[in-house]
Amino acid sequence: MKRLLYLLSGVLVVLMLAACSSDSNANSEADSGNSGSGENTSSDTVETGSVETSVEATGEEDVTLDFWIHQTGEDETNAYIELIDAFNKEHDDIHVNAEVIIDDGASAYSDSINAALVAGNLPDVMAVDGPYVSSFAEAGVIQPIDDYVDDETKSQYVDSIIQQGTYNDQLYSLGAMEASVMLYYNKDLLEEAGIEPAESIEEAWTWDELMENSKKLTTEDRYGLNLFMNYGVGEWLTFMGAPLAWSNGGALISEDGTKVDGYLNSPETIEALNYVKELFAEGVVTDSPGEMQFEEGNAALALGGPWIAVSAEDAGLNWGMMPYPYKDEKVSPSGSMAYAVTNNTENPEAAVELMKWMTNEEATIKISKATGMPPAQKSAFDNMEKFNELPWSIMKEQVIQTAHARPATPAYPVLTDAFAQSFHAAALGEDVESVVEQQVQRVERELKRFEE
Repeated sequence: MKRLLYLLSGVLVVLMLAACSSDSNANSEADSGNSGSGENTSSDTVETGSVETSVEATGEEDVTLDFWIHQTGEDETNAYIELIDAFNKEHDDIHVNAEVIIDDGASAYSDSINAALVAGNLPDVMAVDGPYVSSFAEAGVIQPIDDYVDDETKSQYVDSIIQQGTYNDQLYSLGAMEASVMLYYNKDLLEEAGIEPAESIEEAWTWDELMENSKKLTTEDRYGLNLFMNYGVGEWLTFMGAPLAWSNGGALISEDGTKVDGYLNSPETIEALNYVKELFAEGVVTDSPGEMQFEEGNAALALGGPWIAVSAEDAGLNWGMMPYPYKDEKVSPSGSMAYAVTNNTENPEAAVELMKWMTNEEATIKISKATGMPPAQKSAFDNMEKFNELPWSIMKEQVIQTAHARPATPAYPVLTDAFAQSFHAAALGEDVESVVEQQVQRVERELKRFEE
């Protein structure tokens, strides 16, 4: 019991850190890959509401499931409602009652989970942020679903979805959407500078090419590159920045998740952070960009998530998309919101049926169209024409070929903050090695909490 309470207290910390690392633009994806197009609320209270679907319970169903939806936009929520309605029509023996938790770009969703954890009334199925699956799993808040998901079903998802949802060789979550970070570019500015964009993974720019071209594109009134540092020192910096370390043969933590000494401070990871330091030292990127710096033409390139395609299009920018730059190995970010079955449920098999329904091909296509995020099902890519043509084919290639999930460790909240702090220190021109060593000791202390 003491260990369980200790782990639950850790989960509360997880949620508070996750909330602190959110941003109204990157929203949950900096944390989770979502677009952040949600409705803001000025209230400090958690806003929730039962979703009104057109399918009412008859009272004859064998199972009733409570389902929490994480809302970031009206179109996305409407897509979920349609999927729940269809599920209820299709299943005579199961009825789903959904509740929407409004993501206000701050802590509303986290507050709801915190309160439910304390009260012991979590729903049967809830949305979780992909990189935090391991923390919930370690604390016993969510349960493994391998008994209800066969290998054929798993094979239908892009690999990163299964990687993201797996902890200690057990599957805990399934997602409907993925995320990635692409190198966006202003077509007019690149053409003016005589720079050829990459049009496939094979043509991806190297670090040297990114540096060289960013310098060429930097002028007195324009930066060559935008890293969206205005999103703050949080999950965005890990989501966007960790692949620099991975591409260079570095890591944030050991493969078994037991130590960071020798990994977070490895020569390869340090070199990646020093590359970041050099980008800022050369003046090709700023640590305080305007919110619409790229969309307004004040940066020629931008390492951003799928939501940047939406905002660039809305701004009328003549834009394109390139793969994530690399050093040795071509690696790209991944991870988004997913669904998990809580240990509160008395009907895990029915709960997993709901999860599979909400993440099947039809669902992932519907949600992709509503959010602009890449789908989690391989077949969905094949059946969405836009992903077979530039610029969206770049996103598809990355999700399928180079996506790399963030580390699965119950110490992830502290680990991601440690990397974000190190990345930010590099941007500010501080001594990278010294900062990273301090962060290594901090994460090592956290890891000791989870030793048997």
